Amino acid sequence: MILTLGFVVVALLLLTVVVSAAGVHLERKRLLALADLLALEGADAVGDHRYFEPGAGQEVQRSGGVPLTDASVRASVDAYLRDNPGAAAAWDEFAVLGATTPDGRTAEIRLGAVVRPAFMSWVLAPWSDGIALEAGSVARGS
Repeated sequence: MILTLGFVVVALLLLTVVVSAAGVHLERKRLLALADLLALEGADAVGDHRYFEPGAGQEVQRSGGVPLTDASVRASVDAYLRDNPGAAAAWDEFAVLGATTPDGRTAEIRLGAVVRPAFMSWVLAPWSDGIALEAGSVARGS
């Protein structure tokens, strides 16, 4: 009887760990999907001063696209998150860690968030404050 009770307790603790780990993994995948979406938004961003400046047409023909700026990528990401507040509502301490363009054609986005395990037990107590996640994505403008 005691052995059966001990086995049930261990099985339930193992179940809480597996369910919580799966939940954290799914939250990281959701964060990565949002990073992909924001990278695409950033790659489509063009600052007005780069689009309307004299000679922009020749630059487009040489480089194959209108160049991005760090400010236009960041503004595009901020605008998307402002227009879609539910996109980041699922996470605690959500932050855009980086929204830059290293070469004027590629948008690099890094996101961070804190998620809490689905079930709390004494096995998961060290992570009761949450687990910090990071996700990044890169998209190239056309």
